Amino acid sequence: MAAFSVQIGDLLGTFDDTQMMTDALIASGTEIIKLTPNERLLKIADESSISASGLTASNRKVLQVHKDNYIAREVELSKLAKVKASGSIHYATAKDPAYYFQGEKVFIVADGSATTGKLLYVPTQPTADGTNLITHASTTTMFFPLEAEKLMMLGAAIRCLKGIIGTQIATDEDTELAQGSLAQLQLLEASYDKELQKYLA
Repeated sequence: MAAFSVQIGDLLGTFDDTQMMTDALIASGTEIIKLTPNERLLKIADESSISASGLTASNRKVLQVHKDNYIAREVELSKLAKVKASGSIHYATAKDPAYYFQGEKVFIVADGSATTGKLLYVPTQPTADGTNLITHASTTTMFFPLEAEKLMMLGAAIRCLKGIIGTQIATDEDTELAQGSLAQLQLLEASYDKELQKYLA
């Protein structure tokens, strides 16, 4: 597959601001991850182990937490005492575990104390390999919906074109050129809206 910069260039024509392309791709991909239902993301999720001392989750969209394949229920930190109290109807067990967030970490509780388990997640921003963010030079994503890559390109192209229009108006003061770019922007936004509706359907 062609580099993302080439695909954006196919939509915009000649454009060589690679930093703008990278920023636009990340912003567009992040928006798609936020909009995608968790059920769909579970199919492409990564899994990490949660220790009794928790797991940092600040850069992860949490889709599911489980202990020994028993799905954990999320509880608010303020209700933690109830899930740890053996006499409570909210008591978390090994077969009915609970999880909560404290700070930027996720913890699992079962049988009255913090325990180990697994976290199913996708990165909150699109990555090329599960860790490193995509760039203009990337050709693939990991833990990102493959069927949404075209949508990400359209979103990135729209963001880049808005930057181009801003420069045309502020720097070049070329209103005729800006009007042509605005017409192109409207076409790209219409395509994006159509693709987004298809993707979310």
